[in-house]
Amino acid sequence: MIVFQQQPSIPFDQAYGPNPVTVAGMPVDPITGIPQADKYVLQVVVNGAIIADIRQSPNRSGVAIFDIQNTLQNFVSPSKDNIEELGYFGLDLSNSAAESVSYVLRASTETGGVVPAYPGDPGEWATSNILLDFGGKKEYFEVPYNTGPYIPALATSPVANCTTVFRPANVFSERFTGRRAIDIAAAGEGIPAFISGNTVKVIEQNVTVDDMTTTSFFNGVSGTGPLLAQGIEAFVFYQYNGAVLLSTNVIYNQQSTGGGPQTATSQGVTPIYPFVGITAATGPKNFQDFDGSLVTHYYVIAQPYGTCGNIPNISDASMFNPMRFNIVDANCSDFPEYQFSWLNKYGFRDYYSFNKRKDRTVAIKRNTYLQEAADYSSSSYNVNVYNRGTTVFSQALQENFTAFTDFISDEDAIFLESLFTSPDVKVRFNEKGGAGKYEWVPVSLMSTSYMQKTNRKDKLFQYDIKFKRAHNLKSQRG
Repeated sequence: MIVFQQQPSIPFDQAYGPNPVTVAGMPVDPITGIPQADKYVLQVVVNGAIIADIRQSPNRSGVAIFDIQNTLQNFVSPSKDNIEELGYFGLDLSNSAAESVSYVLRASTETGGVVPAYPGDPGEWATSNILLDFGGKKEYFEVPYNTGPYIPALATSPVANCTTVFRPANVFSERFTGRRAIDIAAAGEGIPAFISGNTVKVIEQNVTVDDMTTTSFFNGVSGTGPLLAQGIEAFVFYQYNGAVLLSTNVIYNQQSTGGGPQTATSQGVTPIYPFVGITAATGPKNFQDFDGSLVTHYYVIAQPYGTCGNIPNISDASMFNPMRFNIVDANCSDFPEYQFSWLNKYGFRDYYSFNKRKDRTVAIKRNTYLQEAADYSSSSYNVNVYNRGTTVFSQALQENFTAFTDFISDEDAIFLESLFTSPDVKVRFNEKGGAGKYEWVPVSLMSTSYMQKTNRKDKLFQYDIKFKRAHNLKSQRG
């Protein structure tokens, strides 16, 4: 009987790294032990279509080990082009149709070049459950991939349908700078009461009112929560002026808001592709009605279904490390910021702003030819001083930029390594006028190395990054 001895991790794995599949069960002669088939067959099926059909002879252990990462990488991609503008234009949430792939594995054997028709007789084929990979990366030794830190663990309190979170999860971000919720409360700063006594870490970042950010979450749960708590019920935004709560805004995780899979509140639908990853608009400028003159900071908290919270059908519990955004004013000595967005190791986006010195140059490469001043096809020889000789046939105009950070911490230095090594980077130029300052343009990094700096060895330090626009400036012909 054909069986899978090993498969990619569930409920998700990362496509850029080992995704081994081990198939066993090839029939053998009971007396001689000789295999009764030539090869194992592995098929990867997406949306009912076979995207890979791989054949391999059994190894000395009688099994076949396949690594399907290259196949899966062709079916994941960076987030959609305008993901940074989520909420600023259109809906406030986005599913992970671009960043993930859902697939099924099928395995059998080949004898004399013939493979049994699927599903065949009992034991001829093995079929996996539905598997899913995000477009993130992992180390060569991360098999199986540890998904536990990213999945909220829920429980049901003694009160019926009252959801508690006994292990908040990490968001899909490499930023992990912050303070404990209990320490924020002790400092007298505004914080939702239901997390104020917790030791959970609140992830903090400073933003200006012009900044755009998104945050991505795994939309699923573990543990023993209520039946209707199968994923993120809503994202709740708590806005503060100092210690005073100004407003509470709710974005329900439904298909009508760009999320899902629910189409209404309290449905308890188990998330499947493409709703296993949800990205939420979280930056100040992602919300057109955000009032930066009053708000000093705000929290973004993903909350589960429940009947014992201050908001109907939403439990007072944080499924993930709460996100806190501190509104800061641009320093008068700062330059207009360049805000970077990049593909992080989880396959989603991270953000950082460079707000110090900026340099811009244009590298020019011209193709020229010598044009005779006189027109010898005219009725007479006639040359004027303005008749051209050397003429530009074409030219390549490449915009190059260098941006510098402020003096930064060790934690930010570690965080920025992800930017320097990312294959997909965009920049928002805050020096542009009008709506142009909220446009994100693709760039290519020209910095070819990264050196980690620390306060211990470098004292005060900053980073610079060199990049060019992904598209050159246009030029006419001379």
